[in-house]
Amino acid sequence: MIMIYKFNNNTEEFTVKDAHKHNNYFPLTNKSGSLLSSISPNLAGDIKKDNDHFLTPPATAIDLKHNPLVRRDFFIKIKVSSKKEEIIRLSDPYPGQLQAGFFYHKLTKYTKLIDIEILNFIPYNLDIEVMQIKVKNKSKKNLDISAYSAIPLYGRSEATLRGHRHVSSLLNRVDLVKDGIFLRPTLLFNEEGHKLNKTTYFCLAKSSQVKIKGQFPTLDCFCGEGSLTKPDAIYENKKSAKRKIDSFDGKEVIAAFDFENKKLKKGQQINYILGLGLTSGSKKSCKKKIINTFTKINREKKIEKYLESTKKYWQKNFEKINFTFKDKTYNSWLKWVKAQPTLRKLFGCSFLPHFDYGKGGRGWRDLWQDALILLHYEPKEAQKLIINSFSGIRLDGSNATIIKKDNSFLSDRNKISRVWSDHGIWPYLTLKSYLNYNTDINILNHQLPYFRDSHLFRAKKIDPDFKQKDFILRTINKKIYKGSILEHLLIQNLTSFFNVGSHNIIKLGSADWNDALDMASESGETVTFSFMYAHNLKGIIELLTSLKKKQSHLELLKELTFLLDNLKNPINYNNFYQKQKRLKSYLENTIKISGEKIKISIDNIISDLNKKYRHLSGWLLKKEWLDEGFFNGYYDNKERRVGGKNKGKMQMMLAPQVFAIMSGIATPAQIKKIWQSANKYLKDKNKSFHLNTNFGSIYPELGRAFGFKYGDKENGAFFSHMIIMFAYALYKRGFIKEGKSVFNSLYKMIKSNSNTTYPQLPEYFNSQGQGLYSYLTGSASWYIHTLLKEKSK
Repeated sequence: MIMIYKFNNNTEEFTVKDAHKHNNYFPLTNKSGSLLSSISPNLAGDIKKDNDHFLTPPATAIDLKHNPLVRRDFFIKIKVSSKKEEIIRLSDPYPGQLQAGFFYHKLTKYTKLIDIEILNFIPYNLDIEVMQIKVKNKSKKNLDISAYSAIPLYGRSEATLRGHRHVSSLLNRVDLVKDGIFLRPTLLFNEEGHKLNKTTYFCLAKSSQVKIKGQFPTLDCFCGEGSLTKPDAIYENKKSAKRKIDSFDGKEVIAAFDFENKKLKKGQQINYILGLGLTSGSKKSCKKKIINTFTKINREKKIEKYLESTKKYWQKNFEKINFTFKDKTYNSWLKWVKAQPTLRKLFGCSFLPHFDYGKGGRGWRDLWQDALILLHYEPKEAQKLIINSFSGIRLDGSNATIIKKDNSFLSDRNKISRVWSDHGIWPYLTLKSYLNYNTDINILNHQLPYFRDSHLFRAKKIDPDFKQKDFILRTINKKIYKGSILEHLLIQNLTSFFNVGSHNIIKLGSADWNDALDMASESGETVTFSFMYAHNLKGIIELLTSLKKKQSHLELLKELTFLLDNLKNPINYNNFYQKQKRLKSYLENTIKISGEKIKISIDNIISDLNKKYRHLSGWLLKKEWLDEGFFNGYYDNKERRVGGKNKGKMQMMLAPQVFAIMSGIATPAQIKKIWQSANKYLKDKNKSFHLNTNFGSIYPELGRAFGFKYGDKENGAFFSHMIIMFAYALYKRGFIKEGKSVFNSLYKMIKSNSNTTYPQLPEYFNSQGQGLYSYLTGSASWYIHTLLKEKSK
């Protein structure tokens, strides 16, 4: 097994020989995530602030190799003789190597006449991407060198990529300045309502040895009749512009600087520096801010200083959790896994080439799971994050699905009414981890508001009268209503308990952890997460038992007694219709609330929850264990059981087994049989465990997953997150040997010849063993969480 990279001196820094042979990308950002970049070995990727402010064109994974518009290109023209010129395009593949670390990207390329070094990084405390190109003459004679940058600038929202791309370019206005170009569109194009633009996008350049002769500021004047790969400006020796002319406005823009010629003697080197970014404010203030920032990095020594301070900042930040194993390569790889939760905190679930479906912000479950590790890096910030995030819960038990950088909430990134059935389990799990490290049981009494928008009845109805802009629940008297964290927990878990389908299993809703089980919203049911809601009920009982040492009663929203039915008017939990009816009563009575609270004995609440836990756990054990030796996971939209043998094919899914074990409900005997079945039906001999067996056909009554090619994404890939949770669950239940086997299988896939990713834990591995969707995955949090748990034993 040979990784494509080698670590340097047991640090996180690594090198990759001929990195252009592998289709990878690398993240660049600063400590606040105010500038977000991706870059590949062919200099492709993008630079942006958020979904509405892309400096360069948005780049997806397919663009990295095939779209020259997303490259930070640079051309070197070498006059070999009076009749012969050689043009070297830096994004082209040349022999060489990549060196990378926290968070910088340095490429070295070797040609016959010159050696080239290309450094890209974002200083940890600045809003600018630095690009430094060093060109060294290694020939035996003097070389006449000229250079040209070629970086297309986009300067607008991702939405205009396929929505009025040309029309929005008509808004572009450029200014040519001594050291570069400013792009400041007149308007933010949006058919829902255009707004004045207040952002300046820029690229500035400098060389201590030569000046900029001029610019080719539009794609038209740079490419001419040629192309981005063979532009007329360079190949036809066109004359560059020294000042702006009117025809430059309203066009697609490019930072194409024409540097003066330089005679390089044997062994001599020339350096070029570029600074790229964007800033907002008045035109005058932006210009001043940009020039001040560029001045900080416009010399080689300044760049060296910022590079070293950036390395040290990130290294110190990630040293707060340390592991030392005999395998030094594994120790270095772990440094990157430890970095991943921070990257997702800064990038959200978007803004890297594979993650081309997001608009920024973190998803609900991502937020809670990443907090598991942030508790170790930044405990005070993590505590604030946990407390604030409970405010994203609605009174109907559902929640906002996106959390923005400012910790405010969005109902849904695509403005779709939907509820994921697993969302209610994660806040308890994270809060419990917090209490394991901090005995602050009083946090349960912390008072917080609720999220309120137009969505009612768990996204089944819309409130046409909702006009608030702050999305905070208010009483009928217009006062903000606040409830304890414990009340929020109870509402999330109790509403789910009653929200069942015809098999008396919690409804699947729009999907669960597996986002691609998204076509059974009417009648689908999730056995998988019913296990975890039962687990949470038991866990909340334990929290209440601890809290009872300090107080005997809780003050709860009056309407919550509908769900604490054993206090006054118990129902038959075996009757799914009675559960549905009780939930409906609660939802109807909480459309508008007075805010009245009542005191309830903690003992009575414990008694109620205990009855619910015993019912749900017992029901799952009795009804969902299959003769085939594993648990069923779902019922589809036609109310059919999914797990088991179907038309001669064994349909087994990993997630139900993981959560049956993790919840503590599966018996030791069942765990042994699950282990046997998982190895028989899901295990790949040389890899790890598939997410599911091959169902053999599309399954429109369950989800889009089964339209994917088997072995990719949510249809049977080796999903890192579920594999590590499988290991965690086995460890938790005392199956140490089995847990270790599962845990080790992930790193085995990392080291496999089939995997050509940079060091990190990808979202999944496909059937060939190639890792995909790098850096922004919750699997990293669970991987470190599992290591910490085992280390503490």
